[in-house]
Amino acid sequence: MGLYAVAPALFAFVEMSPTVLALIAGLIGALSLLTKGVHLSRATISLAVTLALLSGFVLSSTLWSVDASRSLGAAKDVFGYSFAAILLFQGILALSCAQRDRLARVSLFGVVIGLVSVMGWELYFAFFTEDPRFVGNVFTLHKITVYGAFFAVILLAQPQLAWKGLAALFAVLTLVYGQSTGVVLAIVVVAVMFVIPTKHRHRALVGFFAIYLCLALIAPFIAAPAFAFLKTTGWLAFYPGTFAARLDLWQMIAPHIADKPILGHGADTMRDAAGVVVNPTYYVQGDLPSAHNIVFDLWYELGALGIIVYGALLAATIRMIRGLSGASHFIASNCLIIAVVELSVDHRIWLSWVLGALVFTAGICLVHCRAVIGPAMQGVTAGRTAAIPS
Repeated sequence: MGLYAVAPALFAFVEMSPTVLALIAGLIGALSLLTKGVHLSRATISLAVTLALLSGFVLSSTLWSVDASRSLGAAKDVFGYSFAAILLFQGILALSCAQRDRLARVSLFGVVIGLVSVMGWELYFAFFTEDPRFVGNVFTLHKITVYGAFFAVILLAQPQLAWKGLAALFAVLTLVYGQSTGVVLAIVVVAVMFVIPTKHRHRALVGFFAIYLCLALIAPFIAAPAFAFLKTTGWLAFYPGTFAARLDLWQMIAPHIADKPILGHGADTMRDAAGVVVNPTYYVQGDLPSAHNIVFDLWYELGALGIIVYGALLAATIRMIRGLSGASHFIASNCLIIAVVELSVDHRIWLSWVLGALVFTAGICLVHCRAVIGPAMQGVTAGRTAAIPS
């Protein structure tokens, strides 16, 4: 209970790495299972098998990787966080109804404190730092703003108007001061989902990801022509910062994808990719931390096979969300949207704090989904919900 109450505030105010939290949460899940004498449910076993196959797929990339040590490290991280997630999810599923409801209320309290802390940091970076664009500050703000977006979704799903107002205040501050393109785009999409009538939300979710996956499949083939066209017409000059720099980077990566289009260069090898950045027009960074896009990262590192697996995981997750309704559906679908949108313009999936944040968000999502679905549906949907953000 205490962990769920203080964790969001620690993320945002102290910038505590969720790596430790995810592993501790997994330990708590294991202890809960031991004390209750509960075994893994069928749904959790299915999730465990899926995550094991995913870990094995990442591990297999060491066989053809240009840097086997980095690929091996990525495989260990995926396996470790998957194991923590399974223990945490099953521990939550083993709770009684009363314990589940108390945990939901406690986590809601923590989410409120965390969101207020995020907004405090945003105002601090905007008004009390000499250079708010200093890379260290920007990175810190990126990390905590991602958490804030997840927290805001939980508050938007609450029936009380005050919680919705707090989430709206976070959205406004982040749009003005957040300095994170991914979160800004995610806020816009979530706002659209919020105003869509409930009965049409799942169709909107399916439509959004159908377009997203189609673009993911053709991304390497259209990046260079799109960059050339926009550059020639002068459109990039209107926004020479994030968008132009990202598109410039993607069109430089695309030819290297063609070198190993099926299996890629190996997991987590983009970080040290040599010879990718050549005569950039808008991309000004001295190194290549990532493609700033999970689609181009996967195309480069795991090839077409990696994109197919990614698409299959998203499709399976959306199918699980279909079994939810009301606030449960809103929480799960929008947490998925935030994660995918943010990873599509910014952070790498292989970062430990990204994996940790996804595990913790999955736990928060599961708690609140179980708190609002009817008792008759809990046995059916609890296992489905457990897999959603992971």
